[in-house]
Amino acid sequence: MARAHSTEDALRYRLTIAARTLLAVLGGYGFAALCSASLAVALPLPKPQAVLAATQLSFALYCALAIWAFSARSVRRAWSVATLLCSIPAAHLLIQGASL
Repeated sequence: MARAHSTEDALRYRLTIAARTLLAVLGGYGFAALCSASLAVALPLPKPQAVLAATQLSFALYCALAIWAFSARSVRRAWSVATLLCSIPAAHLLIQGASL
């Protein structure tokens, strides 16, 4: 019976790592893309400089979300915070009327 318990723990651990990896890779990309688009619209610079500045900042935001995905206490909390963070630039884009 102890072996079945350790198999369940191993499977749970692997699923947790897979969920965090998915969040870091795909969630980080989505967050960076939303922030880049939102900042490009919001920055008070000429369009080429605004896009360049927003894109450069999005690389740092991508890294921050990837780090957060693995440092959060639980997978649920990591996904919840990432969803909340993604909703802010998405709402800004919707309010501004920018096309996604």
